[in-house]
Amino acid sequence: MSYVIPSSELEVADIMSIKQQVIDALFGVAAKMTGLGKDQLIVRSVLPATDLGLSNEYWETPSLTANDWTNYFTHQLEDQAFIAFYGVANLSADPKVTALRFKLGSGAGTKTLDVVQLEDLYSDNTRVDGYFKRPIIYKHKQYANVDVYSKATGTEPLILKSLVVEPAGRTTF
Repeated sequence: MSYVIPSSELEVADIMSIKQQVIDALFGVAAKMTGLGKDQLIVRSVLPATDLGLSNEYWETPSLTANDWTNYFTHQLEDQAFIAFYGVANLSADPKVTALRFKLGSGAGTKTLDVVQLEDLYSDNTRVDGYFKRPIIYKHKQYANVDVYSKATGTEPLILKSLVVEPAGRTTF
């Protein structure tokens, strides 16, 4: 089980180090599984609609059910796409989401990879973001499946800090 480290407990250098470790891990997995060199791969921030099937290119949960788990998204990754979730930020003035559950697969065959409790983030009103002790990595063609636990109904601007590695030139706008 992983946990979240509030950003208020980290220095900027610590945050940059966490992000670089995630990038290195993603490049390592992608290069090993695709046979592509680092010069043939790119790293970029996850686009919620493009990469995870959300309705728009911004982070917002679906309608939440009080005191229960709600699926944020279930999405099969593209071939040769690799995603790492390494942190969270809640932009709500009154956060409802108290936990995240990362699962692998879709339907009845899902396997829980990790559960992360978030309420510790909300103890500091100036910063409501944090970084996971270890990233959650999904490999190409796997189903990224994330649930949120909420203490109230509504929606929430809940950002999952995440990066994708893919072949250069694949995603263009």
